[in-house]
Amino acid sequence: MFTKPEATTRLRELSEIITKSREAYFNLNQSDITDQEYDQNIAEVAKILEKYPELADEFKILNQVGVKPNSKFNKVKHLTPMYSLSNAFSDEDILNFLKQIRSFLDLPQTSNIDLVFEPKIDGLSLSLIYKKGNLFQALTRGDGQIGEDVTENARLIPDVPLSIPIEFETLEVRGEVYFPNSTFKELNQELIKSGIKTFSNPRNAASGTLRQFKFNKERNKNLCFFAYSVGNDPYQLADTQEMLLKMFNDLGFKTNDISKVFSNVEQLLKYYEEIFSMRPTLDYDIDGIVYKVNDLRLQERLGFRSSSPRWAIAHKFPAEMSITVIEDIEIQVGRTGTLSPVAKLKPVNIGGVIVTSATLHNKDFISGFDNKGKKIRAGVDIRIGDWVTVYRAGDVIPKIKDVDVAKRNTNSEPFAFPHFCPSCNSEVKIDKGDSAIRCHNFQGCPAQIIAGLKHFVSKKAFNIDGLGGRIIEEFYQKGLIQQPADFFRLETKSNQGLNLIELLGKGWGEKSLKNLINSIDASRSIQLDRFLFSLGIRHIGENVSQIIAGYFGSWERFYSAVKIGISKDNAQVLSEIEGIGQLMVNSIMEFFSDHKETAKVEDLLNYIEIESFIKHNKIETAITNKKLVLTGTFKEFSRAELKSICEKNGAKVLTALSANVDFLVVGQSPGSKVKKASELGVKQIFEEEFKVLIDINI
Repeated sequence: MFTKPEATTRLRELSEIITKSREAYFNLNQSDITDQEYDQNIAEVAKILEKYPELADEFKILNQVGVKPNSKFNKVKHLTPMYSLSNAFSDEDILNFLKQIRSFLDLPQTSNIDLVFEPKIDGLSLSLIYKKGNLFQALTRGDGQIGEDVTENARLIPDVPLSIPIEFETLEVRGEVYFPNSTFKELNQELIKSGIKTFSNPRNAASGTLRQFKFNKERNKNLCFFAYSVGNDPYQLADTQEMLLKMFNDLGFKTNDISKVFSNVEQLLKYYEEIFSMRPTLDYDIDGIVYKVNDLRLQERLGFRSSSPRWAIAHKFPAEMSITVIEDIEIQVGRTGTLSPVAKLKPVNIGGVIVTSATLHNKDFISGFDNKGKKIRAGVDIRIGDWVTVYRAGDVIPKIKDVDVAKRNTNSEPFAFPHFCPSCNSEVKIDKGDSAIRCHNFQGCPAQIIAGLKHFVSKKAFNIDGLGGRIIEEFYQKGLIQQPADFFRLETKSNQGLNLIELLGKGWGEKSLKNLINSIDASRSIQLDRFLFSLGIRHIGENVSQIIAGYFGSWERFYSAVKIGISKDNAQVLSEIEGIGQLMVNSIMEFFSDHKETAKVEDLLNYIEIESFIKHNKIETAITNKKLVLTGTFKEFSRAELKSICEKNGAKVLTALSANVDFLVVGQSPGSKVKKASELGVKQIFEEEFKVLIDINI
């Protein structure tokens, strides 16, 4: 397991990977990693935070739902948050889920809890708001707090009733939009004929179709919708989840007919296996099963964690797999010079997606070892020509699970990792910091320069529309863009008589060039945190950039501190920032000590304006930022419920009393902590006082 500094570094890496994946999945209708890789990253974060809970305040990636919407649709706040689900991957996880529910409610572990079994549709979550029986608004999940208004497109889904035979003032019905497998192939064939890029899977087709900004005028027969919950006050309709699903049918919605209620966990898990085996016969993609506590009153008592309900869990299916041949192993050079091997596969169909590549991670993985020197795949290496088992649950670069040594060609040889960079031919070296094999020709390696330019214009940085990867490569190869400031000089070059359209050739005209220049011009003003991120400093991702920007506030203060640190050979100010480790401090100082890098930055400053970083104030409650200790038993709360309520109101619940504690919350039979609180001068509040303090009505 990691040391604490290593854990901090790894959490930053994982936070950036997870955030990037959510951006691709929720806003771009794409998947940059497989579902299993995403789940593994989430699980790794949870495992690290379990060992180092003190890092939880800094790394809140598990508390976030989706991403902030960035499309052209209007952004609307949800009536109540749209939470995501925590995941289970084994029968043991489900048994623990039930154990935690009983513990939270102070119920005997032998007590019966009915669970509703619902397929987890791999589609797009949608909230439908009805006002007095008429469809008023339809919102995507977004980041769970704010979604996109897709009302006009949602009206075209046949399964979405435009009116319902019940006239509540407001009723919010939630469910999943999906694209049937039976019509997915037909859709892609039509797109190919029209010269339009195809969708890689039905989930992306559903998301892309629903979120088309140009509204259609006819009902889209391809899109379907299953209703599964109510966003506000479900007691208007039912007392249980089972009754709620039946009520949806009465109101004109479709619900999934696979759904069932189970009192026996063994029968529930048996049905899970049954549905898993019949998965290929379904006309929609499912990636697991959702189990929900049937009793809506118990759901209310159980409540929510920061990003997921306690009363529901998603039991994920194993990743899909297939067997194919490695035709070649290519080495790709990243923005920071890391050499990453990728297996080029004989095309294989896995779950309806044609897979042609798989990540090989690094030299150790190819050799049959993990990053700690332990054997993986029983120490079997990976070679060109090998038959391999490939798994995926997404649509981009999958992973290799195993190698069939019995089918290996007797003439095959172990893969030789290059000693020279495939892009610039510089000698590569093993980085002592993370054992990565890296090209250190940072200023002269074309692959690194191009990757850095792509990073500079990305959504989290300058967010310049119209500059995709292919275009940046083209501009670089033709000598138009060599460093970031060159983007802002394009218009000047054009005005000075350089015929960019002629130089760029096919696909470029006056209109497309003008649109690009306008887009570049619109990005000249950027907030400090995004600017720091855009520089592509190693180990300085989005979260770290925000921490630094929040500490300094302005570029001038930051740059001045860095220059003073360089002149004194001491980055003391940076080292004092909470959440910034020595590895990051070293990266910043190394970057700004490089005269070529600082020259590029100062050149760029002539063309842009860096806005000061503004911290957003949080809404405070009566116990926000207070430290509390609980003692005794409580009449109207279980201990777990009370702790949850405190944390939702911004308080930190501790287990030990000290003079730093603000309140001791006292229940019945409190014990010795009351006496100690009196000695320490800690204020004591009782259950009824506590309810008044945070305005709880039970």
